[in-house]
Amino acid sequence: MLLVVLMNMSSCATLPCEDTWASPVLNTLHALLAIALAFGIGQLKQMHQAAVTALRDQTVHSRQLQADKEAVYELASHDALTKLPNRRLFTELASSHLSRARRNHGPQVLLFLDLDRFKLINDSLGHHIGDLLLQAVGSRLTESLRESDIAARLGGDEFVVLLTELDSIEDAAKVARKLIDAIARPYLIDNQEIETRPSIGIAVHPRDGLQLELLMQHADAAMYEAKRAGRGCFRFYDPSLNARSALHLELSARFRRAILSDEFVLHYQPRISLSGYRVTSLEALIRWQHPERGLVFPGEFIDYAEQEGLVIELGNWVVREACRQIAEWLAAGVEVVPVAINISPKQLRDQGFVDVIRETVTHYGFPASLLELEITERCVVEDFERPRQALETLSALGMKIALDDYGTGFSSLSYLKRLPIDIIKIDRSFISDIRQQGNDAAIVASTIALGHNLGLTVIAEGVETREQLMHLRIAGCDEVQGYYFHKPAAAASMVELLRSGTMAEQA
Repeated sequence: MLLVVLMNMSSCATLPCEDTWASPVLNTLHALLAIALAFGIGQLKQMHQAAVTALRDQTVHSRQLQADKEAVYELASHDALTKLPNRRLFTELASSHLSRARRNHGPQVLLFLDLDRFKLINDSLGHHIGDLLLQAVGSRLTESLRESDIAARLGGDEFVVLLTELDSIEDAAKVARKLIDAIARPYLIDNQEIETRPSIGIAVHPRDGLQLELLMQHADAAMYEAKRAGRGCFRFYDPSLNARSALHLELSARFRRAILSDEFVLHYQPRISLSGYRVTSLEALIRWQHPERGLVFPGEFIDYAEQEGLVIELGNWVVREACRQIAEWLAAGVEVVPVAINISPKQLRDQGFVDVIRETVTHYGFPASLLELEITERCVVEDFERPRQALETLSALGMKIALDDYGTGFSSLSYLKRLPIDIIKIDRSFISDIRQQGNDAAIVASTIALGHNLGLTVIAEGVETREQLMHLRIAGCDEVQGYYFHKPAAAASMVELLRSGTMAEQA
């Protein structure tokens, strides 16, 4: 208020005035005005500084509050020792994933881990060593998983993992073995070497439960089965999965050794002409002669070999063994019919495929026409041009090409037109109910007619009864293959069949 009055008075002082006393008064007023202005500016600066300080303090307080909140959340949701999610957070995250899986039908697998001998380590070496061991196990667990997987420590030496978006249940077995191998490596803690191995139980969503709580119960039960089986291993809650996964893991461990040790063998199944029941060719079918398990069929290991990139090596072995067997029969004076081998998609796309076949046939010195190749539409779905060139090269050498599983794909007519196909094989799924299913009979009849119009040989697979045989004969099918005439058998069993050249129709 004083500042305002002085400014008004100063304004009045600028008016003309003849009083002699006015000059000293004006000087005084100007002095007072200067003091007031200085005082006002200083006060404004102080107010501004105070406001800036208050704002800075508020920002620091907000940041500290946010940090405190994050620290509280970390303590409430994560294990203080391993920094992994705790049971509470794992339950929230896993339940959310399982809920989405129910909508998207994506495979989810729960692993329950318990460390073997941990109590003994904790009691004998002290809790400090035990804590450091748990931290190291948590680190190895995280390093061995994908970012999309969820790992947590439930307490003590119990851990749990949710594997999300797996391609197959068999992948869970591979992950479990990977975790066992990673955690079982020795630990060096405080200059002491420590070893521990996890026992793992596996439950699969949704077959072993829809809700997380039930899955955890079943995975826990499977984990105790693993402990009873000898520790340091894994078990599925569904016992039927254990034998299959054990076989896959065993195959993984000794696949190449099985090839080198001649554990794989070829069995042969004849194709029979419906004109005179002559043996026209043999199909070579791979088997694994396991030293403990006995004869293992390809359905148990071919998919695995493809997934692991081992199918090319296995396919090359089939080429060499089939050619060796043809040469052996020829040397023994047996009149040999062509032998057909199955070719995988990866094998056909391999750049060295043609050279392997050409060099092997040349090495054993027999006509290339004694070797036939069977492919499926999968061989040319992803990459058409390279397989086409390979097949044309081999066809030019005299080898016949058969399109297997005809009728199960979507583009067979296109492939028949663009590939050097000589034979089409009607899939067994159309043969099994040919007498009862009108649609199957119509498909078979139209396929036979199409094949003949294109100048192709038509073979029906999976013939097991005389009724099927008669139906195919009336429909004009050229050849058949199946248990009705002969099951796949070892090479030695084929010698007599090749010498006779024909088969009698069963009564």
